[in-house]
Amino acid sequence: MGTRANWTRYHWLAVGACLVVFAAARLIASLVLEQVPHLEDEVAYLFQAQVFSVGKVYATLPPQPDCFHMPFIVDHEGRRFGKYPPGWPALLAIRVWMGQAWWVNAALAALTVALTSRLGREVGNGLLTSAVAAGLAATSPFLLLLSGSMMSHTACLAFVTAFLWCFRRTCCQANGHIRSRWALAAGLALGCAFAIRPFTAAAVAVPACLHTTWRLVRYREWRRASVMALGFALLALIGFYVNLLWMGDPLLPPYVLAWPFDRPGFGPGHGPREAGHTLLLGVNNVAVPLWLLASHLHGWPGVSLAFVVALFLFKPRRFWDVFLAATSLSLALAYGAYWATGDLFGPRYLHEGASALFILSAAGIVRVGRWVRGKGLGWWRAYRAMLVLLVGVNLFVYLPVQFRRYRGLYGITAKPREILEQADLHDTLVIVDGGGEWQGYAVPFSMNAPTLDGDVVYARECQQVEELIDLYAGRRVYTFDGRALQPRSGWR
Repeated sequence: MGTRANWTRYHWLAVGACLVVFAAARLIASLVLEQVPHLEDEVAYLFQAQVFSVGKVYATLPPQPDCFHMPFIVDHEGRRFGKYPPGWPALLAIRVWMGQAWWVNAALAALTVALTSRLGREVGNGLLTSAVAAGLAATSPFLLLLSGSMMSHTACLAFVTAFLWCFRRTCCQANGHIRSRWALAAGLALGCAFAIRPFTAAAVAVPACLHTTWRLVRYREWRRASVMALGFALLALIGFYVNLLWMGDPLLPPYVLAWPFDRPGFGPGHGPREAGHTLLLGVNNVAVPLWLLASHLHGWPGVSLAFVVALFLFKPRRFWDVFLAATSLSLALAYGAYWATGDLFGPRYLHEGASALFILSAAGIVRVGRWVRGKGLGWWRAYRAMLVLLVGVNLFVYLPVQFRRYRGLYGITAKPREILEQADLHDTLVIVDGGGEWQGYAVPFSMNAPTLDGDVVYARECQQVEELIDLYAGRRVYTFDGRALQPRSGWR
């Protein structure tokens, strides 16, 4: 961010934005999402993190597995594991060791803001753009809501942003040694993103790969390309190795064990429809997330992308602005090949393009501002008032609406955890009656040790429950319906 000799108020604004994001993520995790999983995805991530935290790659298939069933935790040949790639659960395992769910994503969100600010400065848009980009990120509903969750998108965004920054530096350093160092860092960052969300990482890397290929052909930059590829492979291959241990096949994704149709592509077998995913549905799956992004990126209903568009109405059009726009667009187009739109927490499949859009929005705001300022003082004051109004709409209208929407999502709250912890149970088996739905079991399930041998074991009501109780003979048995804990009739 600069040395002490040239440290400016813009640097302080960026630092303040990082601190704001970290604190806001903490508050959202605790007050809105209550540090409990609300989606099947989060339950699976947390379970796999618990498995990693005890030094295992997968858990052993439990006795009476139906009594411990959760949708996105899969059983395969005596092994139990989450269906998602291992990168994010490995990071989330740090939370398990430290006993705090919120800080991992909060720290990664703050890192994203710092990298966004630095990248915004270095792509040629200056310190003002850098500070504005950091401010936009710090107040973005898109960044804040996911940073308070246990979803993988925030981590992937941090590494994608690191990749973009390092990649840009590989193109600008003249010294071969320095360029190789940044090329290795770029490859490692992309490899981390790939280990977290492979399809997303591949999509955002398309413009960088095309640019690298062009430079390879024109300038014969073999060392730069090979070092970047090496860095990528070092971490990306870990995901394939873990998948080999899980599935017995490094290329067979665990997704298909939960939903056989859960794969990108078109035609039968891609998506839940009998006819499969179609090109028309693909166009819809690009248009709908972009429409949602037009509000959710900055919390400015319908106009969040306005300054991104406005930026390209001015000349000259900088290469790195076009590159960042292409990176975000590549991600959006790639998910046209996926059957779902992913609209919880905003258009979350587009999340990893957010840092590029923050920079482009900031550059657009600055560029339009310079143009407006040339029109006279009255225009300039009106423009600043409009910006203040937009930020106010986000902070005092849009964000509070989102907080109310996501608090108690799917009816899941921290109340069951509070009741069970206050009961101070020991050497107990608790049978959870969640009404047959996974939501009622999500919180108690996440309180289990992954080996299901903890002081308290939480199972769900199932047909084999009596056999399960026999397997845990000697424990006290209780029934829990989400509101009250009672001794199970006929058992002591």
